[in-house]
Amino acid sequence: MTRFVRALIWGLFAIAFPSTGANAPSPSPLPINIQADSATVSETLGKSEYFGNVVISQGDLKITAEQVTLLSDKKSLTSITALGESGEPARFERSASSARPGIIAEAKTIEYQVPLETLMLLGDALLQQGEDRYQGSRLSYNLQQGLFKVENDGTSADRINLIINPKP
Repeated sequence: MTRFVRALIWGLFAIAFPSTGANAPSPSPLPINIQADSATVSETLGKSEYFGNVVISQGDLKITAEQVTLLSDKKSLTSITALGESGEPARFERSASSARPGIIAEAKTIEYQVPLETLMLLGDALLQQGEDRYQGSRLSYNLQQGLFKVENDGTSADRINLIINPKP
């Protein structure tokens, strides 16, 4: 198994289970399923691109988009960029567990910075976490810290929209 493929597997595993922590024991990674119409992989550049109806899943994580680009350094996956197509946004989903609510994120472009565990939603951004919804032109969300920032694009009259439900 090449270093790039190994980095991809561990990086996607880190996304699926971001609260694992550096000192936690490493469980064996779950299989990654990548479906697309075509793919281009450059191990020397640490870059792989998937085109056409892309679906990437691993455990409770699922990314769907028209195009997905994965970048890695020599040791690990560094970023994932998912692009939607006209009328259909890119989508990031993480199922709920007993420790955390599920997440559904949609935008024209979704960027995930793996080492920082930061999700950036660009263009018609929507994040649903449990029953709460956050909408704006741009949204950044740190999965580990639970911090988010929602913004409009600054040029339109559109305002951000947040729906936060009381906790029982």
